[in-house]
Amino acid sequence: MDEKLVNEYKAMLPVTDSLESIVANGKVEHALIKAKLALDGIKEDDFLTWKKNPMKYVCKHDQKKYEELMAVGYHPQIRELMGVIYVKQPYGFGGSCPKSIGSMEYIRFYVNWTNDGDYNDAWEDQGLGKVHVFDPGKENKIHLPIEYAAEKNIFFPPNLLNLLESKCQVRRVRAILSWTTIPPAHKPDWKPFWGNVIDTNIRFHK
Repeated sequence: MDEKLVNEYKAMLPVTDSLESIVANGKVEHALIKAKLALDGIKEDDFLTWKKNPMKYVCKHDQKKYEELMAVGYHPQIRELMGVIYVKQPYGFGGSCPKSIGSMEYIRFYVNWTNDGDYNDAWEDQGLGKVHVFDPGKENKIHLPIEYAAEKNIFFPPNLLNLLESKCQVRRVRAILSWTTIPPAHKPDWKPFWGNVIDTNIRFHK
């Protein structure tokens, strides 16, 4: 990465004692996004256009340059969905650990319980998993990608889940990874500005 851009990015990061204090001021998302746009040479107007209609906007940049959801799995014994995230760049995540605030990676999970090909029915939005990440920094460039995981317990009526497990049923799952911006509820076709979407299959059994 260009050293000048990296230094400009670092200068734009919020200076605060904790992530909680800057969240309380309501400025964390704007400050982090502005710094990352500058780091990658993306116009703020492009981000604002995406924000107006994420499902129709066609991104010109590489959405998976910084982070990428690589796999989604299910632990049947504890009934938990999990996504594995690769952090792929030394900068762009809100500063280095432990002195900076870092940033959040969000994964919204969906399960197609009804096997109807969409994720719009009751209980199909499984909610959010999240994980706090930091800039790996230049000193950890040789260790990239650094892997993180975010998990979410299954949300479904127990009697129906028991029925699926008794028949060892397979269901389609969608997971939407987004850096800093929370994927909105009940919008399975939502597209992240930074991040990606995975569709896969999981099996329910005990």
